Amino acid sequence: MTTGFGFCATCGAPRRSADGKFCAGCGAAFSSAAPPPPLETAPVVPAPPIAPAPPIVPPPPMAPLAETPTPYAPPFAPPPIVPPPAYAMPPSPQYPPAFTPPVVPPPPGPQYPPAYGAPSPSYTGQPGFAASGVGAATGAGTGILRGILMLPVTLATHLLGRILISLFTMVMIAALITSYLGVVQVPGLSAAFGMDRPRDLHMVKDSAALEALCSKWGIDKPSPTQNYTLSSPHHYSGSVQIDDTISEGAIAARPEFSAPNDNFRQVQFRIHEGSIEMSALVNVPGYPVSGPVYTQFSVSVTSPRTVALDFSELDFGRIGVPGNVVETVKTRVDEYVNQRLFEMGVTIDTLELHEGAIRFKGTWPKTITADPPQP
Repeated sequence: MTTGFGFCATCGAPRRSADGKFCAGCGAAFSSAAPPPPLETAPVVPAPPIAPAPPIVPPPPMAPLAETPTPYAPPFAPPPIVPPPAYAMPPSPQYPPAFTPPVVPPPPGPQYPPAYGAPSPSYTGQPGFAASGVGAATGAGTGILRGILMLPVTLATHLLGRILISLFTMVMIAALITSYLGVVQVPGLSAAFGMDRPRDLHMVKDSAALEALCSKWGIDKPSPTQNYTLSSPHHYSGSVQIDDTISEGAIAARPEFSAPNDNFRQVQFRIHEGSIEMSALVNVPGYPVSGPVYTQFSVSVTSPRTVALDFSELDFGRIGVPGNVVETVKTRVDEYVNQRLFEMGVTIDTLELHEGAIRFKGTWPKTITADPPQP
């Protein structure tokens, strides 16, 4: 390649022809320039010689050690080591003090190493450590074992207490309900609810009217007054014809309605037009129920010696008696009344209910005696 045409002033590439105007390397415009002169090589100057190292001076010999070593003096005296006191588990306050069983020597035979934590017979360390630690551990273990054994007893006692509380609560609720309804007499509760007495009908007794009635028709009652009760046996003789209107005050003055017995107490009644209302404190025979009874009924003559009752209302306490029970009561009351009429020898021609009185026409016993009341 000819290089006598100059060089590119930008990149230094040689110019290829005399008439070339641009550099083939970088594209810059050429200008006539002479190539740079060759570089002059500087002469090599040898390095100066290295100075020798200074000599190594050995250290001075160590001083000889003292024959007697100097003792170490600490800056302060350490506190004395005090062994900790033996720990003993306090007995549980819920159980009696634990019983420590006596140590029984093992039977003769091959000896095995003691169990982990057991005292070694050859231990000669701190006095009392083994005895106090083992005794406390044994006592605590016995107390825990007794606590575990007594756990079923504690649970059973707790369960029994809850059962008794539940039963007491149920009994109290039942007593409140029954005393409020008036079907059972509970001391204190029945009086608080007004269920210890029958409904007050404001019945008025007229003893003078009763004496006048007996005197008018010749009816004689020679027995003591206290003998005439609903539970004492009565005896009847003779017969008198009666045709009269008998006031309810004369009937209420009969001693039988004033003397209580085991089944009826505080009997009251009022006579209205076509009906009778009655109240009493009743003990139902054969049943553990007792309370105030209120009823309204009418009386009709079925034959000269029998009558029939028809109940329009029957309440026991605050509860209305069901219809099937009312029919049973009606049957038994009819039987009782008709049996007494038969024993008395009563015949009925007319029996009418008016306000405050009864219109009666028929026969009635002339003499009525009564035995002392039966207990």
